[in-house]
Amino acid sequence: MSTSKKLITIAVIMTLLAIIFIVIALSHPELSFPWSNTVTYILYVLYMAAMIVIYILGFAKRNK
Repeated sequence: MSTSKKLITIAVIMTLLAIIFIVIALSHPELSFPWSNTVTYILYVLYMAAMIVIYILGFAKRNK
């Protein structure tokens, strides 16, 4: 499996995990993290940024 396919596969799995997380979070609003919302939002942004970078790297390597 080429590097671009691996990166795209990882990004797709990350996207699916994010969707599953959102569905669970919306289904169970009583659950929460033990830290502040600021830390939670930072983690969300870092996760999204990593996912976007992996998608970009996967498609950029595919086009070369």
